[in-house]
Amino acid sequence: MTDSGNPPELATLEPLAPLEPLDAGGAAAGGAPAASADMATAMARASLAAPAFNPFCRDKTFYRFLFAGVLMVLGCLMPFGADYQMVGYKTMSGAVYLVIGVAMVWTWWGAIHNNRSTSASLKWLLLCALVMVAGIMGLVWYNPEVALAAAQQRGLLPADAQVSTWASLFPDLFAAGRPGEAAVVAGSRVENFWRLHGVGKFFVLIGSVIAEIGFFGGVLGGAKKNKQEKQSRMMAATERKRR
Repeated sequence: MTDSGNPPELATLEPLAPLEPLDAGGAAAGGAPAASADMATAMARASLAAPAFNPFCRDKTFYRFLFAGVLMVLGCLMPFGADYQMVGYKTMSGAVYLVIGVAMVWTWWGAIHNNRSTSASLKWLLLCALVMVAGIMGLVWYNPEVALAAAQQRGLLPADAQVSTWASLFPDLFAAGRPGEAAVVAGSRVENFWRLHGVGKFFVLIGSVIAEIGFFGGVLGGAKKNKQEKQSRMMAATERKRR
């Protein structure tokens, strides 16, 4: 029997050799370890510019066109009339506006990233002119009193609801900013004015107007720049002849 009081001598434990680093994909190009390549990739991604921003893109019109597209998209997600359930993209016109707005965001986001515009981005920019014309015509032909009667008949507004007219819109708007009960009534009339017209339609119109102002401003600015460059070349040629 083995004497439990004198246990056998245990073998000396040797220190383990240091573990080799796991090689996920072998050495990177140039003999660098894969871990170094992953670290370089992570650092590069961490230094990327913010979305829809390029520090090398100095043309401010690209950002204006992107903002115009965002406004159009937001407008199509808002109501197009007194019924809050009838948002813009549920109508045929709103669906078309939404497609144009999304295309504006998509193409001008890419233009900012590449620091140059393409024919596709200009195509959608020209289509915004149709949206602007349709929005202006709808706003000009808008009759708030007729729209109020139709909304009351459908039960969307109470029978005692009031609405501002084109003649009283701005006076009601200023009155709404003053303290008192009259301000509450005036504010309600202004709110009903835009609700009956459609808040979404207004934002779609604003987005298209911003897009077209930027487009025509860029065309006129480019023509002016070309004229100045032509004059500079003519003056330089005249100076050379004199010499």
